[in-house]
Formats: sequence, structure tokens, C-alpha cells
Amino acid sequence: MELQPEETREVVYRIDPFSIIFRELDLIHSEIREIKSEIVFLHQRVDETNKRIDETNKRIDEMNKRIDDLNMRVDKKIDETNKRIDELNIAINKRIDETNLRIDVLASDINRRLDKLFLVVIINLIAIIGFLFKIVLDGLIK
Repeated sequence: MELQPEETREVVYRIDPFSIIFRELDLIHSEIREIKSEIVFLHQRVDETNKRIDETNKRIDEMNKRIDDLNMRVDKKIDETNKRIDELNIAINKRIDETNLRIDVLASDINRRLDKLFLVVIINLIAIIGFLFKIVLDGLIK
């Protein structure tokens, strides 16, 4: 028996394009679901982060308010202290002026008394010189 050549037949398979499309859509749909769940998780994380940021901002605002209150109290104390210092300076300057006036009065009184004393000393010196001249002249004349 002779070998007979084999018959070749061409077989064409037809694929339904909708089945491929639906299969791809199913794959895409599952990926979309995963992405959506990740987005939901990210939204939760962003919300939590925003909440923490808001709490931090609130604490910072409270601290700023306390700092402002403290600054106001410190400024008030500084103003009160400056006022007391000014009042004390005025009182001290007044006492210094009064003391200077008394010193001026005492100095003028002392100067007046010294002038009188110098006059008395000069008159006494003139009298002593006159007396000595008289003694010398009396001694010369005799």
C-alpha cells in the first residue's frame, strides 16, 4: 500500500469578540475595584491627617492666645514699673533740687560770714600793724 498524501484542511475557528471584550472588562473591573478601595483608604488617611492638622492648628492657636495674654500682662507690668520708676525719679529729682537750694543758701551764708571774718581779720591786722608802728615810732622817738 502506498502512502497517500494527507489531505490538508484549513480549519478556521471563530472567536466571539464579545467574550474577549467581556473578559477584558472583567479584568479591568476588578482592577478598578482595587483602585477604588485604595482610594477610599487614601481618603480615610487624608481625613485622619486633616483631623490631626486641625487639632494641631487648634493647639497652636490656643498657645498663641496664651502667649498674647502673657505678653499683655508683661507689658502691663512693665508699664506699671516704668510709671513707678518715673514717679520715683520725679521725687528724687525734687529732693535733689531742694537739697541743692539748701546747699546754695548755706554756701551763700558761709561766704557772707567768711567775708565778714576776712574784714575783721583785715581790720585786726591793720590795727596790729598800726600798734606795731606806734611802738616802733615811740621807741624811735624816745
